[in-house]
Amino acid sequence: MITEITVFETTLQILSRGGWVLIPIFLLGWFAWFLLTERYFFYKTLKGKAIQKKELLALDNGDLNYLLSSLKEGYLLKLLQAIKQYEPNGKKAVHYAMEAVQHDVHLSLSKSLKTISMCASLAPMLGLLGTVSGMVHTFEVIQLFGFGNPVLLADGISEALLTTQAGLLVAFPLMLALNYLTERIERLETKVWSQTLAFESRLFSQEDL
Repeated sequence: MITEITVFETTLQILSRGGWVLIPIFLLGWFAWFLLTERYFFYKTLKGKAIQKKELLALDNGDLNYLLSSLKEGYLLKLLQAIKQYEPNGKKAVHYAMEAVQHDVHLSLSKSLKTISMCASLAPMLGLLGTVSGMVHTFEVIQLFGFGNPVLLADGISEALLTTQAGLLVAFPLMLALNYLTERIERLETKVWSQTLAFESRLFSQEDL
């Protein structure tokens, strides 16, 4: 209980020293991390479980029915379901259906990524705003009291430094995490799409025999 009170008091002290700009910086950070966490779990859902050896063999052999019964979720399953649905209409219809699924999945995976990137970009800018505000406060104190009392100058300097630090602390990990997630998404899309194209080619080559 004492530890919780101490942490709460320390947080209030930091907020009071950093000024009002710290509040939107931290809110921006929490909002961006919430979106990033939601996007990560959505990515994991679309990725699905790791493909087993039997499923890889089914992909190589063009065994659509086995794959549909074996896979439970994921991007690959969505593409295979499109193939199954439009297979009677021919290869061209199947490919158009696959492209439609690819487009929808790409939009779903990319959702909120620009917002997260914007939050990561805004945090240092808000920090800079706090820096300017702190320096203005410092000069106002100097104008009123001169350089005689360093304690009076400390508030403005603290505000300037704390907001800059907070903005950078929010932005750096966000940018790293966003870059990591974006790379994983691109890798997933490329891998699954190439697997499905190869499967489509085998499936229709078997039907032509």
